[in-house]
Amino acid sequence: MKLKSIGYSLLTFSVVFTNAIPALAANLTTVGSGLNNPVGITFGSDGSLYVAETGTGGNTDRCQTSPFETIEICAGQTSSLTQIDLTNNTQTRVITEFDSTAYQPSQEQGSGIQELAFDSQGNAYFISGYGGYPGNRDLDLFELAEGTELPPQQTIVGLPIEDPTQLLDTPDLGKLFKVNLATQELTEIFDFALYEQLNNLDGSDYNSYPFAIAIQDDSVYVSDAGANVIYTIGLEGELIDAIVAPTQLVEDVEVPPNFPIAGGPLELQAVPTGITVGPDGAVYYGELTGFPFPEGEAKVIRINEAGEPEVFLDGFTQIIDIAFDQEGNLLVLQFADEAQWKNSVNGDLKNLPASAIKVTPDGERMTIASEGIFSATGIQVSPDGEIYITNNAIGTNGSVVRVDDAKSVSEPGTILALFFFGAVVSLKSKESR
Repeated sequence: MKLKSIGYSLLTFSVVFTNAIPALAANLTTVGSGLNNPVGITFGSDGSLYVAETGTGGNTDRCQTSPFETIEICAGQTSSLTQIDLTNNTQTRVITEFDSTAYQPSQEQGSGIQELAFDSQGNAYFISGYGGYPGNRDLDLFELAEGTELPPQQTIVGLPIEDPTQLLDTPDLGKLFKVNLATQELTEIFDFALYEQLNNLDGSDYNSYPFAIAIQDDSVYVSDAGANVIYTIGLEGELIDAIVAPTQLVEDVEVPPNFPIAGGPLELQAVPTGITVGPDGAVYYGELTGFPFPEGEAKVIRINEAGEPEVFLDGFTQIIDIAFDQEGNLLVLQFADEAQWKNSVNGDLKNLPASAIKVTPDGERMTIASEGIFSATGIQVSPDGEIYITNNAIGTNGSVVRVDDAKSVSEPGTILALFFFGAVVSLKSKESR
């Protein structure tokens, strides 16, 4: 992934912290393998598990230079959706040849089909990622974006290209689709990249990366990790709401050696990732936080009845997905347990130690899976209560694992975590400090 603050590339109030309860080694059973940059996982009504593979881009002349690296992002039709039949132990790609971009030649950090979701009638919808300046996506957006006044931060994500022959030509990225899984027929519902190009709600750089999707009743909820926006879309494509995810000022941020910006107080974008509807009917999303991904600063946010983002839980690192189980426990998946730059080699984000944490309704936290979890991107609970994780999700050998026999042991003196409703985020600008 390569976007403004998700970066995947190198670039409070009443705080009561808990000692996370250490996990006894959980058994991991692999149920799917050989996946290309997989992200979101979803269960269908038939018990099948659907895995969104963002793909490997393409070795074509449709390439643009990444603003983070001296490598290229290239486009192709390599994204897919895989169905895993857990009863018969088979996996089948039910959607293929969808638009994809990825780093080349590593074929890592793909953008394509991000996650699938079903409405109450069993109709399937998915979002596609993008990541970058919207006007570079296709000719229509290129022409629409001409003359746009750009903010200084745009150089971080990528500037508009000047030659239309260098466009990625990926018109299906950055959108919401309804999909017939039997025929692969797609119906476009909403264009997030177009909306970002026209509105840029957070006032920062122009960027769109629809990352995760949840559906409740007649509403589709989408977290856009590039635009820093939480969208509510009707099933027919009407925009119901668009909420900007608030930034946060972090006082003491550690930065990599020789980084051009000094450590200390930094205002970080939220970079909203996993999104779900809680047992109380409210929408919750997790934050990756912006570069340099300081440990312990990622939060789970709840959208309250007034449509305002409030901190629900804090003290996490690089949240990539969240899910509630049938008992009301919140599962929080960390893409990596330390800032990415500390463990990556030359920007490679494979094999970064990750973990899944369970928070009970009374606030107790416990790590339920860490050993054997690396660079994880998705977590889901099956109808029978089993936990599944998208693992080793950078590159072409991604997998889905089931967490078996997840056990934990309490530590003496463990105290309750920060766990509450109604704590309004109070942000102060660097100037006011």
